[in-house]
Amino acid sequence: MPGTDFVLDELQRIGSLDQRRFLKTMGQVNAREVNYQGRRLVNFSSNDYLGLASHPRVKTAAQAAIEEFHASAGSSRLICGSLAIHERLESRLARFKQKEAALVFSSGYVANLGIIAALVGQGDQIFSDALNHASIIDGCRLSRARVFVYRHRDLNHLEDLIREAPAARRRLLVSDAVFSMDGDVADLPGLAGLASAHDCLLMLDEAHATGVLGSTGSGIVEHFVEQGSFVPGKHGIDVAMGTLSKALGSFGGFVACSASLREFLINKTRSFIFATALPPSAAGAALESLELLSDEPFRRKSLWKNFGALKSRLNESDFDVTAAETPILPLTFGSEASALQMSERLAERGYFVPAIRPPSVPKGTSRLRITLCATHSNEEVEGLAKELSGLAQDSG
Repeated sequence: MPGTDFVLDELQRIGSLDQRRFLKTMGQVNAREVNYQGRRLVNFSSNDYLGLASHPRVKTAAQAAIEEFHASAGSSRLICGSLAIHERLESRLARFKQKEAALVFSSGYVANLGIIAALVGQGDQIFSDALNHASIIDGCRLSRARVFVYRHRDLNHLEDLIREAPAARRRLLVSDAVFSMDGDVADLPGLAGLASAHDCLLMLDEAHATGVLGSTGSGIVEHFVEQGSFVPGKHGIDVAMGTLSKALGSFGGFVACSASLREFLINKTRSFIFATALPPSAAGAALESLELLSDEPFRRKSLWKNFGALKSRLNESDFDVTAAETPILPLTFGSEASALQMSERLAERGYFVPAIRPPSVPKGTSRLRITLCATHSNEEVEGLAKELSGLAQDSG
């Protein structure tokens, strides 16, 4: 096709760097296992942390929502797609996050794109962690605000940037709560203190914190309150964004905030205004998952037990994961080729752990990103640890 030579050139270039990606078609997938190329592999790559996507109650709730509201909302929320089940879900999410209100989006990615661009624009400033998710980065670019990127979790650098920045109409401080490729947790008390001291709106993306952090799975606020290092009444999160597609086992994004900010976002967020509403099945599934968080607390306990067991076993071998804080365990190999080779060798031994390469992670930090699930058995966790230890010795 004339004018598209650059397509093949670019594919060849990224292929030469071991950065070309290919879709992996699964016969079936759940939090615990995948059927890939006709083989059953133990899955250590899913974000379905609690195994709720395959829970009978969640599937039944999704089916019931289809029966009542059909397969699609058929329109944007502001036309005729705002269904009673959306409002029930938003009310439940607001209670869960202890906020006045919540608003549901068709995905977490478009939530970040739209929210950031609605909150700030030309003449405004954004202060963003260097390892924030791509959706935050793209939202910052789309906003046309001036973006200051601070070194990962470096609050001294952040404060210097804020102090040295010129006056602005509006300032937004935005960070992941749990960083998706490293699994470390943002310093909420420090971020909230700086936001309050320097008159910044504070927005946290709790995609990997919702359902995981805190004794009830409420997220990062509950996590730090229970540690005794954060008092919500003193400082708080203005914009608590999250997803329904990870620990809640469904699909979609949401924001929990004040009632007035919810109304503002309904009127100003293009990715909400111009998008078809969340499918009823996803809303129904998420509602049931929220109930299961309290009905089956053993799932979160199993998740953390598995995390502790794998972390301990890896630390006993040649992998240093002492800094790991959440059920995301990154094992860095540096080069793309090394990470790909380790992933392939694990697959040969029955474990599915894809390699993560640039641009998903910085150059020179290609890795295996292991994610634990509540439904992994002790034998599966021990088996992965044993294989990793053996492979590390072989390659060393």
